[in-house]
Amino acid sequence: MILKGRVLLAALLTLVFCLTAVFPVAAVQPTAKDLVLVAIKNFDLGMNKGFYQKSQGEGTLEVTRFDGSLKEVTGDYSGSTIKYLVQMDDAQKAMKFSYDTAIKGMTHEGAIYLQDDKLILTKDVFLLLQDFGVDAFANSSVSLTEAPEYMYLANPQLEAIWEQMSSYQNGKLPAEYTEMLAFLVEAIPDECFSLSTSKVTMQLDQDNLVNTIVNLLTKMTNESEKVAEIMVNTNTYSYEQMGMDPEEMKREIAAGLASMTVPTREEIQAVTSLIEVNDFTFEYSLIPGGSKTLNVDLGFKAPDGSVEGALGIGVDVAGKSDNLEGSYRLAGQFNAANGPQVDVDYESQFSYTDTVADSDSTVNVNVKDNTTEKLMLDLGLVSDSVSEINTSLILDVPELTADNSADITELIPTTGTSVINVEQAAEPKNFNLVVNGVALETKSGFGKQGEIVVPARAVLEQLGYQVEWVQPNEIQVLSDEQTISLFIDQNSYTVNGAEKTLNEAPGLETGMTMIPLSFITAELNAAIDLAAPNLVITN
Repeated sequence: MILKGRVLLAALLTLVFCLTAVFPVAAVQPTAKDLVLVAIKNFDLGMNKGFYQKSQGEGTLEVTRFDGSLKEVTGDYSGSTIKYLVQMDDAQKAMKFSYDTAIKGMTHEGAIYLQDDKLILTKDVFLLLQDFGVDAFANSSVSLTEAPEYMYLANPQLEAIWEQMSSYQNGKLPAEYTEMLAFLVEAIPDECFSLSTSKVTMQLDQDNLVNTIVNLLTKMTNESEKVAEIMVNTNTYSYEQMGMDPEEMKREIAAGLASMTVPTREEIQAVTSLIEVNDFTFEYSLIPGGSKTLNVDLGFKAPDGSVEGALGIGVDVAGKSDNLEGSYRLAGQFNAANGPQVDVDYESQFSYTDTVADSDSTVNVNVKDNTTEKLMLDLGLVSDSVSEINTSLILDVPELTADNSADITELIPTTGTSVINVEQAAEPKNFNLVVNGVALETKSGFGKQGEIVVPARAVLEQLGYQVEWVQPNEIQVLSDEQTISLFIDQNSYTVNGAEKTLNEAPGLETGMTMIPLSFITAELNAAIDLAAPNLVITN
């Protein structure tokens, strides 16, 4: 929570401070926009790098109000507290979040660790989830009581966290983020920026919002390769995890952007007429330690007036990097004439010195039903936190063994991968198949092991895959990212050459190749909804 709070604070301060560093430009008097772009390029986070090396923070979150019809369903959470401690040691590439909860008379103590590319959870995390009605082990072959003390998940994408920490230690944002921010600022019309002897101001109104969008879309088309570079660099690990070549993705994105037709100003104006820019002003003082403020006040409405709402952002910061104080506020409203009215308000006061940072925050949420005038939720939260550099910190990360730990993915089926078999169906039957909204003429069946099976070609092609039959008994499922080979009456199959195993082997039924439903959910990430007499498959 403290870590997330620091990330949120860093994000808001980025918006505010990326424009504050003014550097001399030889021979030419810079414009206000020039100063902004130079400041982005040279932006310094201004925080002691020790916070991203060895630090710890503790805090408390308390529910001060919990009322409305939701309380009748869930019970009263008023007075519930979560006390937590966050510790980080970059040298170990380790982070620990430990908690102590008191919720509706039930207490829990547990911890979540991050080390290298591995997320480790203690068993209590799942016990805590059970108290909220979430049983992660409901479809597992192992009960939670039988599970080991630690459960872990390894994912190469988690390594990106430590790369970002290294960037923050240098006082810099990752290069792809500064490039993206500069690209956005370049699209804002020059007349939105002004410079005086004491401050720089950027202000957008309704017309300038339209002009900014037109400029941005035009830049994306004209500089498609640069945009593709930024987009892929901010998501490299995601693409690699999916088995996609980042360089190939850059080429595909650039080609798509280059061929994009930019909407006319009139078309964009028609869309933005649903948004009302009441205020969008950023100001920062040229005086060292002077104030920096951001005020955003936007309204929106549906064309027929049935829905309206607002978004407000306020940031006020003053002081130098070793003695900084400020506040930020996020407020949102959503009002549907024949639905809910939602009001959300978040406020935080913070201070920062060279080695210590603290904050106090409040959250208020109010939801009512406009059709009945009934209060659905009145929620109040308060939190406080203090974090500090701790150069002597050594994290005690558990050493995982075969006896004390297990891979979560081996214990808990992922979403949509549970196997439906004859015993689970009240009345075993062949279901009507609906794939991506299209009703198929064929139906499902049941395999030799009792699992639901579906016709391979009809279902897979509707999901967007190419299906080929290879004599004498091979079914190939092809996409840009995968080559999958299944074999009639064999439980083994391969994905990009890696061998895996099915509980139910593919088979032949009335001349059609039938494959188990579990294969579709596990390998193709399709969602399954069984609502007799229909079996709905969606990707």
